[in-house]
Amino acid sequence: MLLFGPYMIFLIVFIMCIVLFVLVTRQNSRIEAIEEEIGHIAMNQDSLIEEVSSVTSSVDELGSAVGAISNELSLVDIGSYENGASKGHARVAWPRKVYLTFDDGPSSNTGKILDILDEYGVKGNFFVVGTENTELRKMYKRIVEEGHALCAHSYSHKYSEIYSSVDAFTEDLDKLYTLLYDETGTEPVAYRFPGGSSNSVSRIPMSEFIKVLDRRGIRYFDWNVVSGDATNPMLPADRIVENSLCDLSEYEEAMILFHDLSNKTSTVEALPEIIEALQESDIPIAVIDDTTMTIQHYINTKSK
Repeated sequence: MLLFGPYMIFLIVFIMCIVLFVLVTRQNSRIEAIEEEIGHIAMNQDSLIEEVSSVTSSVDELGSAVGAISNELSLVDIGSYENGASKGHARVAWPRKVYLTFDDGPSSNTGKILDILDEYGVKGNFFVVGTENTELRKMYKRIVEEGHALCAHSYSHKYSEIYSSVDAFTEDLDKLYTLLYDETGTEPVAYRFPGGSSNSVSRIPMSEFIKVLDRRGIRYFDWNVVSGDATNPMLPADRIVENSLCDLSEYEEAMILFHDLSNKTSTVEALPEIIEALQESDIPIAVIDDTTMTIQHYINTKSK
């Protein structure tokens, strides 16, 4: 036993060394694996940092683009009005064309409107009625000679008479067309029903009167923008400007309803600002011709 004891101790120590060596080797392998994993994490972190940097740069570029667009949009100021006072011209840029239409003339204001249109180098569309006044009848010819559209709006403008029957409507139509041809040598380029084709005054379906125009090849036009001067002759000029410009973006072609009766003084006052706003926005002010978009209400035109 005394001789075998040292060998047992040596064997135990040897085995422990082997075990220790195996454990150390395994630990080193784990450390290497951890270091490799840390290396991958570091590489991924660098890649992530680069990606975040790229996204940040893209966001900055997007912010710059949005800022540029905001600056452009700041130039568009629709209806810059407050408490009834104009703070500047409205900036509009959508309609392909705008038609300035004037109903119920000629009157003492018709000449003033023609002077304003001439000053700005633009043309208007005058839906005239009949008159026995010799001086006012001269306005028909001036409208034509200055390149504006002479249009018909009935001779008498008396709803109860015009819409009493198809014959009465036809008689009124013939009377006005004869007058305008005698005064100008030309026929009107279009017709507008008193009250529009959507009026609810006529007890006869408006479709019957439209048929009369269709048989004669006469186009009729209503309107899609209202200045507001029809119901209130005392409407302030700045309100007329606002009404005329605020809804233009809704239409490809806008036809604005004005009136040039003698009591429509605020309409005359508002006209220069309206024209200036349109010209500043490079929107063509046009006269009615064969290319004009059909603008009709189509209400109250079906047989009852």
